Amino acid sequence: MMFKPLDMQFQKRMDVHRAARLSMLHDRVAKRMTKVDDLADQVEKAAAALVEATTNRFESKRTLGM
Repeated sequence: MMFKPLDMQFQKRMDVHRAARLSMLHDRVAKRMTKVDDLADQVEKAAAALVEATTNRFESKRTLGM
């Protein structure tokens, strides 16, 4: 009976700690997803530039050969 209030406080502390860890994990995942989105945009831009450069190169060779 003497330690019952301490156990209740421990449970509350544990719940607060768990909520804080989940919040931190959520923030880290959100930050990582933002980085992934930014990198995906960069890859798409680079791929588009490569396709454009390759297309222009082949078109210029066709006009020179005619």
